[in-house]
Amino acid sequence: METTELWKNTISYLETDLSRGVLNTFFANTKLSSLDNGKAQVVCPSKITADYLRRRYLPQVSQALKSLTEKDWEVEFQVSQENAPIKEAELGPLFTPPALDGLVSRYTFENFVVGLPNQLAAQIASSLVEGAGNSVSPLFIHSGVGLGKTHLIHAIGNAIKERDPQMKVLYVGAEQFTNEFIKSVQNSRSAAVFRKRFRAVDILLVDDVQFFAKREGTQEEFFNTFNELYLAGKRVVLTSDQHPEEIKKLDSRLVSRFCGGVVADMQEPDVDMRLEILKRKAAEWEQAVAEETLLTLAQDISGSIRHLEGALNQLLAIATTKHIAPTRDLAQAILKNRPQPQHFLKPQDVIAETSAKYGITVEEIKSAKRQKELVRPRQVAAYLLRALAQLSLSQIGEMLGGRDHTTILHSIQKIEKEQQENQILKEQLRTLRGEILGKTS
Repeated sequence: METTELWKNTISYLETDLSRGVLNTFFANTKLSSLDNGKAQVVCPSKITADYLRRRYLPQVSQALKSLTEKDWEVEFQVSQENAPIKEAELGPLFTPPALDGLVSRYTFENFVVGLPNQLAAQIASSLVEGAGNSVSPLFIHSGVGLGKTHLIHAIGNAIKERDPQMKVLYVGAEQFTNEFIKSVQNSRSAAVFRKRFRAVDILLVDDVQFFAKREGTQEEFFNTFNELYLAGKRVVLTSDQHPEEIKKLDSRLVSRFCGGVVADMQEPDVDMRLEILKRKAAEWEQAVAEETLLTLAQDISGSIRHLEGALNQLLAIATTKHIAPTRDLAQAILKNRPQPQHFLKPQDVIAETSAKYGITVEEIKSAKRQKELVRPRQVAAYLLRALAQLSLSQIGEMLGGRDHTTILHSIQKIEKEQQENQILKEQLRTLRGEILGKTS
């Protein structure tokens, strides 16, 4: 059997064990070059590909060849001569500090609103910039979607560049890192360029690392990149919508590295923060808006800051177009007509999981009873129904036994405030979030 046909059959054989993504990414452009003296030489388009196949899939390839030829083979992965590894000196200066750092200049510490829900993350980020946080690496910031972690990671990069323009700072989204990595495996020059781009930096900022989940090859490469930067005393800042230990299908080595620095979470902004965010956003429009109008929006819209700013933009756009004042009545009309978010979880699950966590029944949490052992679970359920299901205050009140708007708002604000000072409550909320969201994955 010719080597070309045998290798084609080998890859077909591997389809039963390996995913199509792995085969398309790492086995594309490989070929079986020779079978001689018990050795099977597989030629790869780049050193990244050869190294990865050797570490991760050598046993599977050896077994496939044995099954097809009924012989044992010592498999060797080599780089083709036309794609031989390139020395770093031959690449020239790949890193262009100001132009290609990926930073968005409008995201700064000056326009980042700080309050109890994000105070710790903001303080650690600031100390890292000031130099007091040199030992903080990695800094891992996690929060729900739209709560400002991307703003904060860009603010870190922009502040460092402002203090020292010579610092090599690079921001990249995890998806972009993955896409560039996949392209790099096709030839050695691309691989060398890729590695130098991400390793020849003083600080690497990586956004949305939960995107690495289930992507074994990308995780392997990022692990090596992270280690090289860490051992060189460089700094790494990461963001995610989950705590490292909650990201499913993330390599345990990466989880360990991510948790080895400082892990800081950012909670949903409380009413005071939301009001301040709206005031600053209104100032950008150079439009006078009464505080009671802004407060109406701040009290009704929780969760994503983008949703909050979007409602204000809609209010001011209507007011400007129609030449009317942005009044509280107009704000209430906008809130009434706002489309409700699609829910990927059942609100009933939030109540059921919360009840089970505190050892009470769903009937008890909805009841009119006010025993201490029922009040706290009820407050937590209200908070989570707002945070996860994004229900209105009146909807939450209905689900919790017909309670009024004011009672629900008080419950949510109480939990928002207490979790900043009560680590036990904070951990309970984190665990509950994971259990509830796990039902929707």
